[in-house]
Amino acid sequence: MKTARKISILGLAVPLFFLLGPSESFPLSSVESLKGLQGVEVLVEELNPDLENFNLSVIQIQSLVESKLRKWGVKVLSKEENEKIQPLRRPYLYIRINSNRLSPRKEPVAFNIGMALNQQIVLRGYPDSKSKCFYAPTWYMSSVGAAGRKNISELLDAVEDLAEKFIHAYLTVNPKE
Repeated sequence: MKTARKISILGLAVPLFFLLGPSESFPLSSVESLKGLQGVEVLVEELNPDLENFNLSVIQIQSLVESKLRKWGVKVLSKEENEKIQPLRRPYLYIRINSNRLSPRKEPVAFNIGMALNQQIVLRGYPDSKSKCFYAPTWYMSSVGAAGRKNISELLDAVEDLAEKFIHAYLTVNPKE
């Protein structure tokens, strides 16, 4: 009986902590964190061989995203340009596509696409210490789906959709002049 009561109390305490917890938190997809960026570097993580078997490549996905960014006026930066122009933030748009075959003998793969804008940040209380800098996502979106050889374009459409969401967020706080 005592164990059930403890579980009940814990079941109420945990949600209350998150509802009444620290007010200094912020959502992971903070549009305000994009304000003042002069462009972004694009980085695509290596693809799972399941996707490479469908004739997809890192270069293809990176080109797709960079082309979309340029079309809407978001400057695409090389690593060197990014470090020179924005040495304190060094923002980069990171794209990771996880995939897994739905069945060992069948063609379709399930995928999860994560797109994050990572920036160099400094913890409060350590503003003068470069050693306390690290990268963290300040904007994030993801998408899930499944595709096969005949409809692999659905994965590319999902990448484009996420890129458009990033562009919209970016242009909301960095309007074209």
